[in-house]
Amino acid sequence: MHLSARSTRLAAFAALPLAVVISGVVVGTSSYAAFSDTTENAGNSWATGKVAISDDDEGQALFEVAGLLPGDTGSNCLTVTADTSAASTVRLYASDTVDLDALGSSLAVVVERGDPEATCERFVPGGDILFAGTLAELATSTSFADGVGDWSVPAGTTDSLWRVTYHLADDATNALQEAEAATTFVWEAQND
Repeated sequence: MHLSARSTRLAAFAALPLAVVISGVVVGTSSYAAFSDTTENAGNSWATGKVAISDDDEGQALFEVAGLLPGDTGSNCLTVTADTSAASTVRLYASDTVDLDALGSSLAVVVERGDPEATCERFVPGGDILFAGTLAELATSTSFADGVGDWSVPAGTTDSLWRVTYHLADDATNALQEAEAATTFVWEAQND
């Protein structure tokens, strides 16, 4: 039997898809015939650390002093607790300072950190004075970048007693009568 040219072309076109299917089956079955092996490294995960800081003020200001007179002095203490997962640095700065009458320029402030065994009643400085100047000068430290203290804490929980002392200048002038100043002391921790 002799096939026409048209029949030959149809047979060729029909054979092409069949050849593609057959080659796919051959390749597919041959790919499963190879040896293989895998290794895994399971359980990968990531979690962030923490830097937390707190104090024992129980919502009370260190100072609420009224009737201040020239030469008056006072001090108070606060325990600051750093709870960090990495070595960190703690600094003190001021925020929300209000000093319309310039009382802060005549109010001396000294900031110290106590020895590990110190109490406020039996305060023993744990090193150098951290700040000695006026409230107005302390108020220029308004962020961690220009804060005072540089308390280095290791990873874990660490406490430190801080004492703040004030003294109204002996030569405070009459212009300061009924003057007021206020500030917020801020302790901030940042990991190293």
